[in-house]
Amino acid sequence: MLFKNLNVVTSRGIKNWDILVENGKIRDMGRFSAKGTDFNGSMTIPSVIDMHVHCRDFSQDYKETIETATKAAISKGVTGIVEMPNTAPPVNNKEIFEKRRTLFKEKSYCDYGINFSVTEDLSFFNGYKFIKIFLTETTGKLLFKGDLDRLFSYKKPIAIHSDIKGIKECVKLSIKHGTKLHVCHVSTKDEVKFIKKYKNENITAEVTPHHLLLPKDSENVKPDLGEKEDREALWKELGKTIDVIASDHAPHTGEEKKRGAYGIPGIETFLPLTLDFAFRKKISFENLALLISENPSKIVSDKKGFEIGKDADFTVIEEKEWIVDSRKFCSKSKFSPFDGMNLKGIVKTVILRGKTVYDGKKIKKINCKEM
Repeated sequence: MLFKNLNVVTSRGIKNWDILVENGKIRDMGRFSAKGTDFNGSMTIPSVIDMHVHCRDFSQDYKETIETATKAAISKGVTGIVEMPNTAPPVNNKEIFEKRRTLFKEKSYCDYGINFSVTEDLSFFNGYKFIKIFLTETTGKLLFKGDLDRLFSYKKPIAIHSDIKGIKECVKLSIKHGTKLHVCHVSTKDEVKFIKKYKNENITAEVTPHHLLLPKDSENVKPDLGEKEDREALWKELGKTIDVIASDHAPHTGEEKKRGAYGIPGIETFLPLTLDFAFRKKISFENLALLISENPSKIVSDKKGFEIGKDADFTVIEEKEWIVDSRKFCSKSKFSPFDGMNLKGIVKTVILRGKTVYDGKKIKKINCKEM
């Protein structure tokens, strides 16, 4: 299979490629005389991964399921997600992890990774992207109460939900043990400053669009939205101290949200908002590729990324304006703080492992895989 005339966005710039795909993998790239599917120079982002998604399901399937969340992902150009473990029941033992894995295999419309939570029990097994620990309040009751030093000594990748106190402790333990650490949804100037001081190849940091854009107290999210100076610090360090933008997609019913549930649905505004950042020159397209494609690919999977031998995942974009309307979301959560916002950049086509799974109108299911 040959995809022709794609303007592919990478951290090195935008370059026109023909891409030869074999068995769902990138076999070669260049300029080829053979006939293929011509994309007429459309802008294309490889391997768009959202590293922070809550799919709910299990006993909370009334507000989101793996099926609806991953359909939502594909409909807005996301080809891979990493799911958080604070489900009900939580993904904190092997039995629940395997149930989650089976459900994803059966129901997912995009590729996926599954995080595993620990609270006190420090027995592990292989198969998860990260051990996820919660050091401050959020949805669910999964606060970590165990021995952090012992946890880091196992040298399994760890993702944290924390305030500045916990971030400081975990960064120092990451350095001590050489353990990979991913700091979720960084939100304050002080957090950015501290991570920047100690950052090394094992420490990565993430920010959400809502922490970049929304003023303090405008939404009930965890961690809390920051002041103007916090947002300015986050913007300044995108692609430097901050490696990843992720949605923290947190679906709830409208009634739950009115009662104070934490978080907002974000998977269907994740790529559109970040595309808008680039089209309106708030960040460069090279930086966009780092934040939503290249860095997430390096962190979560050796199968993803724009290289020969990697999965042939491509999101084809058109520079066209549209207005966010949450009533049309594929997610069960039909609300958004970005409702009515005019964004530049729409998804025309989504290709997952060489197969077209979205053509601008219809979503197609293929056998999706763990990243």
